[in-house]
Amino acid sequence: MGIWEAGAVDSQQFNVTDNLIFSSIASLLQQWPNTLWRNGHTIIKGHIPAGTILYHGRHDSEAPTTFEWLAFNFEHSYLLCQSPECWMLTFAVREKINILYFDGSSASNSLMGHLDSQDVLLWGKVRPEKLLDEVGRIRSLCAWGAPFGLDGFVRMEPGFELMLCDFSKLRLVSSARIHAPDRSKERGWNTRDDHGFGSIFQRRAIRRSNSVLLPPGGPPSREPPGLPPIPPPPPPVPPNWRGPFRTGHSVEIETCLAAAWNNFYPGEARVKLDYTRMVSFYDPSLTSLLPSRDGLPKNRHRLVTLSKDDAKLAMDRLEDDLNRKSGDPSADWSMLLRTVMDRYGDRLWLLRDTLSSPERYDSIKLAAEQVRLQVFVMLTPYLVYDAVPDEDSPTGGKDHSWVKPIIHRCSTSLTAGVEEAQLFRSEKLIKRATDGVLRRICSTLGEIWADAMPVSMASEHRTHRLIGSWKRDVDVLMTWLDWPMWETCHPACPPQMFCYIPTWPWGVEWTEMDPDDIDMAPRCIDRTTGSLILPRF
Repeated sequence: MGIWEAGAVDSQQFNVTDNLIFSSIASLLQQWPNTLWRNGHTIIKGHIPAGTILYHGRHDSEAPTTFEWLAFNFEHSYLLCQSPECWMLTFAVREKINILYFDGSSASNSLMGHLDSQDVLLWGKVRPEKLLDEVGRIRSLCAWGAPFGLDGFVRMEPGFELMLCDFSKLRLVSSARIHAPDRSKERGWNTRDDHGFGSIFQRRAIRRSNSVLLPPGGPPSREPPGLPPIPPPPPPVPPNWRGPFRTGHSVEIETCLAAAWNNFYPGEARVKLDYTRMVSFYDPSLTSLLPSRDGLPKNRHRLVTLSKDDAKLAMDRLEDDLNRKSGDPSADWSMLLRTVMDRYGDRLWLLRDTLSSPERYDSIKLAAEQVRLQVFVMLTPYLVYDAVPDEDSPTGGKDHSWVKPIIHRCSTSLTAGVEEAQLFRSEKLIKRATDGVLRRICSTLGEIWADAMPVSMASEHRTHRLIGSWKRDVDVLMTWLDWPMWETCHPACPPQMFCYIPTWPWGVEWTEMDPDDIDMAPRCIDRTTGSLILPRF
């Protein structure tokens, strides 16, 4: 390749985890990417500001005083309401709540790795037998977080939840008895056809009972222990009520639709993150994890092989961050990473589409000229006036050194305002990953530009070869980046449907062990009648 031969970019600069760190940090608090890639690798401090409204659905009107689970969306909490009585408690945050956020589908009870980062924080290693130890988990997290002034923990399932350690910073706004959905006639309760309701209520029962540990050695039973498959009774009908109640299926669909409000940036904006207090298990200094994920897709990245030394290193860093009394971020990292994805996400998708179907154009020359224009658009801010090949350079020559200043400007302009010397440890990690991602994008575009700029002078045979070479380069780049906006429904769903991928607990069993058994292809389903249980491979 011309760029490498010219020495413009050292391929070794592409750290093996730059792409993983970038996409993980850029996806924090966003429903869609953390459902696509369920196994979180980031633990980060944040807070919930005063004035935020939180919800807690329960069977009585009593306001809790000790640790409990709350939802940011009414729909999420309403999912847990069950006959005969459904009480919705609404709270307002009186004083800033300090939290720790675990990314991924971190509230989903699963053996596939969704809880790995919490296990490492609490016990130094992955503990699959703790899968259903909901009460023990929140009690242990609250005890761990108390010395650092943490009030709770934020996790994600179909929506974001707050595991709150005490209610002293909340004010009860209202405690209202509302209409529970009617689930009494639904088929398949607590079976693989139950659409997840059985799993939801089984977990709620676990949270209200003593801790439940799975037996060591071997996979647990298909059903959580000690919970009979009893469907709830029909809700009571108030005097003068007319018509049916909402069904459980309606509640289920609307829970997913409410969660989808936070599918992409800015995500769950009611949580404010502190990027100066963060650890990522994609940090390449945690070397024990590198071999175990080599060549594997992100949904198979686990923390099972994390060594004791690396676990201690990660937790020591996190505790140092939490103990630090001051320090503001040097940049708006959420905005900066989003700027990179905004600039290149749609444009790379369009470029790959053009390269994939050159036959749509009247000639291969016209297709190549369209590619040239699209790359020109992306590189225009960085095309300095004199960055052109020498007059004597042959068309199609291998000396592409003239694109070096273009690549350099493209790779560094978006982060030029960040002063490296002022960064905290976690900010340096984000900055290095962002620089690595930009180098990879810009070097690929620069390589294409070196051949595309004079493509009008190329022979038809050479143009065919270039189209194929460019497509391979763009495919490799986009596979490496693996940005979540490319894994959605194309074309977009019509108004009466929505784009869906399997979301715990629907279609993801308690004891599922193989992520490849779950069809994660995005698809449009009906907002009223669609099933969230999808066919399995």
